[in-house]
Amino acid sequence: MKSQQRSRKRGVILTPQGLQKLQDAKSQSESNENFDKHYTREALGFRMGLDPDTVAKVFACEMGVDRQTLNYCFQAFKLPLEPNDYQLANPDINPQEDYTKIPNRIDWGEAPDVSLFYGRTEELATLKHWILAESTPEQVIPCRLITLLGIGGIGKTWLSVKLTQQIQNQFEFVIWRSLLPAPSLNDLLADLISVLSDGKETDLPESFNHRISRLIHYLQRHRCLLVLDGADRVLQECAATEITCRDCIWLHHTTGGEYCELFRRVGEATHQSCLILTSRIKSHEITPLEGKTTPVRVFSLQGLQVTEIQELLKTKGTLRGTPDDWNRLIESYAGNPHILNRITITIQKLFDGSISEFLKQKVTLFGTILNYLDPEFEHLSDVAKATIQCMVLNRQAISFSQLRTKMPSSVSSQELLESLELLQGRSWIDAKSGQFSLQPMMIEYVKSFIIDEKIAKFQPIAFLDQEHQRQVAS
Repeated sequence: MKSQQRSRKRGVILTPQGLQKLQDAKSQSESNENFDKHYTREALGFRMGLDPDTVAKVFACEMGVDRQTLNYCFQAFKLPLEPNDYQLANPDINPQEDYTKIPNRIDWGEAPDVSLFYGRTEELATLKHWILAESTPEQVIPCRLITLLGIGGIGKTWLSVKLTQQIQNQFEFVIWRSLLPAPSLNDLLADLISVLSDGKETDLPESFNHRISRLIHYLQRHRCLLVLDGADRVLQECAATEITCRDCIWLHHTTGGEYCELFRRVGEATHQSCLILTSRIKSHEITPLEGKTTPVRVFSLQGLQVTEIQELLKTKGTLRGTPDDWNRLIESYAGNPHILNRITITIQKLFDGSISEFLKQKVTLFGTILNYLDPEFEHLSDVAKATIQCMVLNRQAISFSQLRTKMPSSVSSQELLESLELLQGRSWIDAKSGQFSLQPMMIEYVKSFIIDEKIAKFQPIAFLDQEHQRQVAS
């Protein structure tokens, strides 16, 4: 009981100055936007993404809330929350105590152990800024949906866990779930709602749309951090359904379509929580909501740097190589920690740890690494595969207009544009300053089909004539 009383006294309240600032902004908004009518607590709650009872606590200035709640209140009226706008709810609390910490419930599911985590300092700082949204001139609304996007093995899962560990104390509920294998959406929603309701809400409607509404209710009532790892499996099904039948009314009744509807609604609704997805592909449903300063964003994860990879691979044993050897090795695999971890085993077993000897063999992809990339390539459209092959043939970065002249006449500009968006969304190509390029590992992968006479397996290579095929192979 004593601990509960202590929790109620924690947090911050508005100072007289902060309260006056918020009330003035509210009155001005009521005059300009609400025909001089006072906002109800429910209307304010909807605008701020908070529970109406929480809004009442803020204006009463009697019970402490976390600083982020005040941030939401101020941001609803485009006000910056400044240090002199709030104070400790209980002056007797030690000033050194983290009074912004929220008593929370954490459910890690099957999250991996990330104790051996290296680098990603800038990435973590950016993502924390997006989610916690400390008041800055360029950002008004914290992110409520973030997609961590990147090719397989790049480290999305580990980054999501490390990020969650670092910000978990800012949320009332933290839930981490893997979507591999993908559960039905109704089962996932039942699981999430059970945690968020402390097991009290079990009699749920069968309709997944109604269950999504219940989930959003809890995202509005509490500050929650949800992480869904491996969303590409359900997004892949959704994308395939869209291609097959773009205008079919039954699109959202597929498993992938239901998940896409969940992501869209969480991205659109006003609430005080954040959903993080890790995925190899983007969701077409939420693409219109994305932006650099909007509450829905995509973070494209790149490979690790040389020093970070060296620290990571120390756990595997000793590797020998010059700085140039290290640079060439890591560049060949675009800093992909999972693949480099696999390559390290080969270097140690067959080349006595010598990076130089391994590089002399000029064999980038082999064995399980090829098997790792095959499924991703197979899911690409024929035009996307042909686009990649033309880029390999060009050997350097290429613009859209240049690529258009090299593609077969049977491929329209619209198809090429859609193909480039698809490839960029799946992290197969980089786009900088209007130029498109493939990563070295991808170039070697596509060349291997011709070198190993795998043409029959992938029909799009037939788009290129025999001379072009010889150039690619060379």
